[in-house]
Amino acid sequence: MIDTGTELDRYRPLLRLHVRQLQLGRLYRARFDSSDVVQESLLRAFRGIDQVRGRSEAELVGWLQKVVAHTVIDLVREHSAAKRDPGLERTLCDAVDDDETPLGAYLTATEPGPSAQAVRKEELLCLAAALDRLPEAERDAVIAHYILELPLAETATRLGRTTRGVGGLLFRGKRRLSALLAAPEDLA
Repeated sequence: MIDTGTELDRYRPLLRLHVRQLQLGRLYRARFDSSDVVQESLLRAFRGIDQVRGRSEAELVGWLQKVVAHTVIDLVREHSAAKRDPGLERTLCDAVDDDETPLGAYLTATEPGPSAQAVRKEELLCLAAALDRLPEAERDAVIAHYILELPLAETATRLGRTTRGVGGLLFRGKRRLSALLAAPEDLA
């Protein structure tokens, strides 16, 4: 029977191979380094070594592979739970109302998974329809400042207006845009 972490450590190469064989999706391979998974698995194995039911090396290896599988499952669950935390999720309406984060940054953020990409595509279509409903001067100001992220002075220069005038256009445009996006059924 194994009594120390050093003795368990000799199984590290075998466990690393096992992690590779689990064929984690590309997303999870990017999130979890195989050496981190192996390290966490060995730590869990050391803590639970008294749970090994067999005495042979084959039984120990089988048990270690189960520990690796459970570690991966736990990491995927943690990742999924963190990703779906409603407190962390932002909607297009949130992005429009947020003065700290540029709308352009929200629009260019990539979302993993087909369903998230479909939602993003739908949001972009709603935004395009909402922008189309704004008066032309407000639309031009909102696109230049919030989406292209041009400074206020440069936006004013490009639009041939004063910075104060552009500030008013942005205020009204953003308010109208928020109202339109809050009722997307009206955009059809």
